This record gives sequence, C-alpha cells and structure tokens, in this order.
Amino acid sequence: MDPIRIGVIGSGGIFRNLHVPYLEQTKLGKIVAVADMNEESAREMAQKFSADAYTDYRDVLKRKDVDAVEICTHPRPHCKMAVAAAKAKKHILIEKPMCCSVGEGNKMIAAAKKAKVKLQVAYMMRFNPNYMKLKELLDNGTLGKPHMIQCDQVGLFPPKHPWLFIQKESGGMLIEQAIHIFDEWLWLYGPAESVYARTSHVPMGGTYPSKKKAVQNNAVITVNFKSGATAMHIKSWASPIRFETVEGVVCSKGSAKVSQTELQWQTHDMEKPEVFSAPVPDDDTYRNVPNPQRQNRYWAMASKGAGIEHWLKCILGEEKPTTDGKVGRDGIAIAEAAYRSARKGKPVKLPLKK
Repeated sequence: MDPIRIGVIGSGGIFRNLHVPYLEQTKLGKIVAVADMNEESAREMAQKFSADAYTDYRDVLKRKDVDAVEICTHPRPHCKMAVAAAKAKKHILIEKPMCCSVGEGNKMIAAAKKAKVKLQVAYMMRFNPNYMKLKELLDNGTLGKPHMIQCDQVGLFPPKHPWLFIQKESGGMLIEQAIHIFDEWLWLYGPAESVYARTSHVPMGGTYPSKKKAVQNNAVITVNFKSGATAMHIKSWASPIRFETVEGVVCSKGSAKVSQTELQWQTHDMEKPEVFSAPVPDDDTYRNVPNPQRQNRYWAMASKGAGIEHWLKCILGEEKPTTDGKVGRDGIAIAEAAYRSARKGKPVKLPLKK
C-alpha cells in the first residue's frame, strides 16, 4: 500500500512538537510539501521530510500528488484554507480550534461534504489513555450517572505570540484553548443544552494588545448537559500563580479526577481509590526524540499521533471519523455561546440561533 501523500500548511510549534514525532515514524503517510509564511521554517521542515517548501499554501493545494493536508496555522485562516483544500479535493486534518465561529464551521463542513473529502479536527484528549479510561468507567456504569463536573485551567500566558491575544485572530481564549475541555466534555458527557458565562479582561501591559483588541483573559463557564449533568470551567491567562489542571466528576456511584498523567476514582463501595496511569512503553515508538523528552512528553506526542493516525485510517476506509467537522463545530458552539452569554448576562441555549 502506498502512503498517503500529505501537504503541511503551517510549520510552527504545534506541527514541530506534536505532529513531527509521529509523521517521522509512520508508514501510512508521507510529507511531500510544506508551506509556511516563514520561508526558513518551511524549508527546514521540508528538508526534514525530503519534501518541497513553499510560502503560499495555495501552491500546495495545486499539486496533484497531494492527497491530504494538515492545517497547523493560527485559527483566523482555518476556514479559508479548509474550504480551499476541499475545493482542491484534499482530505483535511485541521489543528484546534477548528475555526473561530459556528458560521465558519458550517462553511467548512458544507465544503467537505460537497467535495466528498474527510474533514477532521486534530483533538488529542480523546486519545489520551487516562481520559479513555474515564470514558470506559462512565460508559460501563462503574461511576453511575454524572452529576457535577469541574475543571480549572489558571495560569499566565506572556504575550510571546501576538496573534494569540488578539480576539479577531485567535477567536479568544475559550475558542483557542478551552476548546480542548469543551470537546472532551461533549465526548464524555454528551450534548450540551445551555451555557452561562462571565468573562473579564486584566490589562497585562508590555507588548500585550490594548483592551479593545485583546482577548478576555478570565472566564467562568457553566455548561448544562441534556443528560442532567452540570459542568464548570474556570479559565485564566492572567494569573502569575498557576492552578493545577485537574478535572473532577461526581457521579451517582462515586467520583473521579483525571489529569494528563493519571486517573483516580473511587465508588461508594470501595475502601480506597484506585489509580490508573499509563506507563511509557518500552518499545520502538517515538525513539526519534531524545529520551528525556520521550519520558516526560510521551503521551502528549502519542495522543496527538493517535489522532493523526486515526485520520489517515479514515481516509483509507479502515476507521470511521470520531472527530469530524460536526464534532469540531459543536465544541466551537459552546465557546461561542459562552461569549454570547457573557455579553448578555444570561444563559444561552444550544443549538445557537443566528
């Protein structure tokens, strides 16, 4: 079987740190072209894969030997690039967030459907063993019915990437980063029916953009699910003191908390909690990165790699998409509903109305 020929659009940090380790070792796909506005970056990554380098993504889409594209740029051009890729009959894997609004998501889904190409989002938490174990405990009834979910992500993001803090470019903190949590919640707890949120802006000074352009960098979001569960997410980019990122769920038969490194759960009939932590396997995977990095970041790389492999297998017809365009759009809907709620000062129902 010949490998799927991939064109890369955007060769920055997310591609280098999480896509490259998998793409260097897989036999399912082969990078044949790399495009980035930064010519040096494009050339460096293209050389790594013995591919061709471009500064205009449209040159990648023109190539008949490109079967599929990975879009790894910042959020603003995602919709434009994905629609163009679909028209060029390329399968699409798009980095999170899928886009900046539900309206953009609808355009992308329609374009992919018309072109009959795969459109998937490169979510990774669904492929993390600790979250997969929590999914198993919820699906098999071990924990019972979910009642309350809570997650804090509080820390400081210095303005190293100017686009990240400009609302128009990133879509805002909830679309750019909290989208991971919203997607994971939809996967674990099912469809959402309403969102209530409060947001605020803390001036950060220095090269941070003015309040008029800058993102809201504090948010408290409450999501009500059709199942009856309620979730709260506290998110900040403005705290010099970091709060540990741990998610907890209280269910009818017990509770659990999960992080990137482990899952802990206890039911009402257990004397003490059980702990699950996926060990770093002693095999050939990700030996292409230095050992300290492999030990510390194995599951971050492996979770992203599993998502990329899932996309490639979907293109081959071996698997059915679990992170398709509709999934991506549904997460964006929660973030957009949160922003609407914050502006209106009242809950917003889903699905969103124009």
